[in-house]
Amino acid sequence: MPSLDDVVRFFNGAFLLMAGKAEGLKRLDLSADGFWQSFAAVIVALPPLALSWLAYELGGHRVLADERSGIVVYGAHAFADVLAWLLPVLILMLAAKRIGYSKKIVPLVVATNWGGALLAWAVTPYWLIVILFGASEVTAFAGLLVTIATVTLTMRLIYFALAKDFAAAVAITVMMIIASLLSYGAVMDVTGVPLV
Repeated sequence: MPSLDDVVRFFNGAFLLMAGKAEGLKRLDLSADGFWQSFAAVIVALPPLALSWLAYELGGHRVLADERSGIVVYGAHAFADVLAWLLPVLILMLAAKRIGYSKKIVPLVVATNWGGALLAWAVTPYWLIVILFGASEVTAFAGLLVTIATVTLTMRLIYFALAKDFAAAVAITVMMIIASLLSYGAVMDVTGVPLV
């Protein structure tokens, strides 16, 4: 696990990339150790992700008082989120050599891992509002805006991590969205727990 100082530095690097500053890559650890360490971003993101699961369940999408225990329900949420996080990375790693991205895969994976964790924390106020005030048309509209913002910021991060390759940034962002939806669908099919 990286230290708190390292996490702050990595978050700062991801933020700079989202802000359109390519020097954000210099704040990320792009070594082989840094590549593998970047997967700790999933653990760093777990608290805000857990808030999203709670917000979903408390928002009336599902009632926990049925035959499934809370462990099964929240376990399904956790498994779906981790799978949705890792599946796009696996696809990118498998395709990197074929698409000529062997040298770009490390900055891309490291940036998207830490960017994903940063965005998970950035969305925390939205989940707290849903938990405190419940689901409504207003929070649903706010959720749509949050989703658009996170997708846009992710695409910007990828764009600058790949040295301004717009077509690749769009394609990778779309692939990440599709892989995430497939992950959620697969977990729902296996567990029978509604997640979206």
